[in-house]
Amino acid sequence: MIHEITNFVDELEKNNPEVFSKNLPLREGLYIFLDIEEKDGKCILKNADSSGNIQDEDVQMYDKNTEWNSFFERCLKIQTHSVPVSSAKIFNPNKKIYNVSCSPFALSFNKKNFVKHEKNVLINELKDQYFTIAEQYINKEKREHLKWFDCFKNFMLENFPDFITQLEEYQNSKANLTINIFLKNPSIDDFKETHAAYLKEKVFNKDKYNLQLGSITYGISDSLSLFQDKKPFLQHQTAPLQYNYRVPGNEAMKLWKFFQMQRNRQLPNPMPVFIDKQELNDKVVSLYNDQGKKTYSEIVTELIETYKSDLQNYYLIFFKGTKKSRIIDLDFVSVFKYWVNDLQIKEFLPLGGNLRNLSINNVFEFQNKVINKIFNQQLVQKTKNNGLWLRYFDDIDVAPEYGLTDTIYHLLYKYRKAFYDYIYKSRHQEIKTWMFDDMMLSSIFDDITHDEEGDKDYSIKQKLNIWFSLYNYFYNPNKNRENMASKIPELMEKCRKVAHDGENLSEDPAEFAFAAGQLIFYLLNQSEASNKSHAMLEPFLQKSKAELLQDSISNTINTYKHAINFGKGRFERLSKEVLAYETRVNIKKYQRYLLAGYFSESVIYEKNENQ
Repeated sequence: MIHEITNFVDELEKNNPEVFSKNLPLREGLYIFLDIEEKDGKCILKNADSSGNIQDEDVQMYDKNTEWNSFFERCLKIQTHSVPVSSAKIFNPNKKIYNVSCSPFALSFNKKNFVKHEKNVLINELKDQYFTIAEQYINKEKREHLKWFDCFKNFMLENFPDFITQLEEYQNSKANLTINIFLKNPSIDDFKETHAAYLKEKVFNKDKYNLQLGSITYGISDSLSLFQDKKPFLQHQTAPLQYNYRVPGNEAMKLWKFFQMQRNRQLPNPMPVFIDKQELNDKVVSLYNDQGKKTYSEIVTELIETYKSDLQNYYLIFFKGTKKSRIIDLDFVSVFKYWVNDLQIKEFLPLGGNLRNLSINNVFEFQNKVINKIFNQQLVQKTKNNGLWLRYFDDIDVAPEYGLTDTIYHLLYKYRKAFYDYIYKSRHQEIKTWMFDDMMLSSIFDDITHDEEGDKDYSIKQKLNIWFSLYNYFYNPNKNRENMASKIPELMEKCRKVAHDGENLSEDPAEFAFAAGQLIFYLLNQSEASNKSHAMLEPFLQKSKAELLQDSISNTINTYKHAINFGKGRFERLSKEVLAYETRVNIKKYQRYLLAGYFSESVIYEKNENQ
């Protein structure tokens, strides 16, 4: 995987070097370019007047409302090639005054921190630390680099901070802004070269872990390993080796650049890294940064439509966080199955035709239109910039007001990784039918429990329709599973014949459970309570024996007998069959039929030709 990442960065540097600074925000602050030359043994400013004011073209203030121009474009590129690896690896580690840049040709600092220190401290920190460390990364074979650096250092040590504090633009800048001072003569490639020398050394975790083999230094990449010396409970105490894989400096630098792009939100999450088709890697980065395809599903859809084939042979990386990035999931995908064939969500239970002929064409539609509904829209959420927030690996807190109840919370933690593998890695064996049954029943029961005045009616019916439509869709090692697409209509027709024509129930417990659901709905509908809801169904669902369920139904008939017109009608014929039914099976195994009967159209209320 390390090899694939370094190849990925190599190709970007060769074919698309501009991408490393593309779409990055420029720090708000004051930007100053210094054109310094040596004259009569002194380093002076060429682009300043006699009062020390810099030419307007070389000093500008930037904030979020400033119009973008070529000046700020150059500033952004220099910012990209002077950024510190971390706060612990800056050029000024003592006082941390000059902690925003790490370059021999740049000096950036926060004004609020800067003004806290006396002049002698500011100069000494430059002399003893910043420029002393910066000099290590100058290419000594390039005379221009040496000349530029010497002029920059000498000018700053002789004139700084008097020069900056007397500058009108500095005086007018806000206290919390960053002051950025850049040499004007070095090109972007010069900044890039010195920054690369800095990265090559500082991207290792700690020097004590380094190993010198000839002229090459090998060490532990700070991008891949975080040592927890002071946190014993975060250490890998049982690891077979004290250190993991060491890499040479040039590879560690490329790993850092890769993760820096992720921290800068220049890579999608998840992120595919193809091992044998670099043009696909370039296309992914281009789609994300240039064409505004901000979601993984949009990028994959574009790739498949462009190349007219399934994606193959790539590593799929899921990152955690951006401030201190880490890989939370990494896996190889040999073949990604994008298309979904013959998948429809049918409307077995009435929803006004909203689900009729709902066809699912690809796995991302399956994720958003089907799976996310099971988890009350808590697995995938839209962001403000029209992206998607995938919560497959996030820490989640219970929030009932948003539909994230205790039950949904536990279902997410129990099954979301399996669905991630199913959707994003095409591992269809990860979801078993028993898992799907558990999810659906738990989610539906949760809606029933939290129903208030019938406000969960749509959600419950929607989930039942999803359950029955996909009843045989997932992996089933036993192969023996009935077809709910035909079973539900059969049960509905049978119940209609019992209620209308007086036909008897058969020995199939599914008929008894479905008819019981129909009867319970009719009885509970007689309630005149102001808070009438589907939560009233819950006690019936707790019964495991037929006689206990029948007792509950009898008690409910007795409760609402004043509201029922007894005679030889549908209610009487249906209740007679349900209350007289005999079976020793565990009724809880048939809860799906009871739910189907309860939430289907009522055969007691339906009209026929004569009524």
